Amino acid sequence: MFPLKIEKLSLEKEEEFKKYFLNKNNELIFEGMWFRNQRKENAWQSNYVDKTTQRRRYFHIYNSYCTVDNFFSLKTAYIYVSSTLPREENEKYMNDFLVPLKKNFTEISKNVFEMEDLCVYVKVYDCHPKNKLANITFPENYNTVDVIIASKGYDYQKEYDRMWEHSTKMFRVPGVRQKPTYINSLEEIKEFLPAQVEMGCGPSIDAGIDPLYVMHETYKVQNHHKKKFYFGSEDTFLKVFFSSPKEKLIYFSQTPLKCLKAQPTEGYETFKDLYKKGVFVGTVLNNNFDRLIKRQNIPELILRTYQKDNYIQNINFDPKAKSLITFGCHADRRQVEKQAREHGLKVIFVDPERFIKNGVEEKYLVEAPMDCDFVYNKTFEEVMEEFKKLKI
Repeated sequence: MFPLKIEKLSLEKEEEFKKYFLNKNNELIFEGMWFRNQRKENAWQSNYVDKTTQRRRYFHIYNSYCTVDNFFSLKTAYIYVSSTLPREENEKYMNDFLVPLKKNFTEISKNVFEMEDLCVYVKVYDCHPKNKLANITFPENYNTVDVIIASKGYDYQKEYDRMWEHSTKMFRVPGVRQKPTYINSLEEIKEFLPAQVEMGCGPSIDAGIDPLYVMHETYKVQNHHKKKFYFGSEDTFLKVFFSSPKEKLIYFSQTPLKCLKAQPTEGYETFKDLYKKGVFVGTVLNNNFDRLIKRQNIPELILRTYQKDNYIQNINFDPKAKSLITFGCHADRRQVEKQAREHGLKVIFVDPERFIKNGVEEKYLVEAPMDCDFVYNKTFEEVMEEFKKLKI
């Protein structure tokens, strides 16, 4: 199965892939970690009630990509799902995914399965060995089901350990929304230019890349509409995956492929011109994976790192910057905006605070703007068009 060919690339795209996406090992790593558990602080999302409700679901995907015969290809795969639930819930959860697993895979030893060169390891713990690292205990009626999916021969121990180390980082409590000033024109922020920039997924969506909530639904992290976490029988990820593993691996590969295939929009072209003119300065602080900033030959810092010690990076703001403009950033997960305020910069959110899905408009407010911040309800593309006409 591996390397698994996903889609043939033009020679131009293959060169772009090699130039902008590959690391020193000549591969693209596409990684995601999500930690969901029941706590008092997130009761509205997790349905926490008391100490008897301590469900936990951790998810980690670490896939590497390369090119083979001009094909964008999945070189190795690693997916880890850890589910801690009351035993009876875990038993049902486990039975649901074991049916397609045993149908489509061969059990080569107890709880070890193979399909071609794709391996699955199922482990059940009364007390997970990593709980001590997290300094956590669970009610006596809880246990943990771990499922590791990996390409044959892949040494996943480093990634497994790193995920658990990362899980002990600070627990992020959503910030409290204050009363920012809503502005109606770029004229109102001219005094705060030049600006340093933080890119959220808004500009990427304009370039045809799926928003983050698509991965949340794909990997059963949380329900986008209800904002609730998936636990137990609601977590159908493994059941669906084992029903058609090859097709799902191809589907999971569409997000990095879309990042590669994305072209700079008119807004990005305008952004590049404004950067050259000094309207925007310094390193672009980027939450995205698409390399669209890098492909504009503008320096960028990728914020979405998965190392415990640099999850919150120390941002070096450009001395010329008077503000931080964040384009399409819903929440300050990496404390960039917090650091900008501490640095004396005005924080300006450019975000429509809504999105359209299936023709229906839904509100999606910036999570926690402060009283001192500005919010401009425009998209990245709309604001770049307005910047073209601004006399600076």
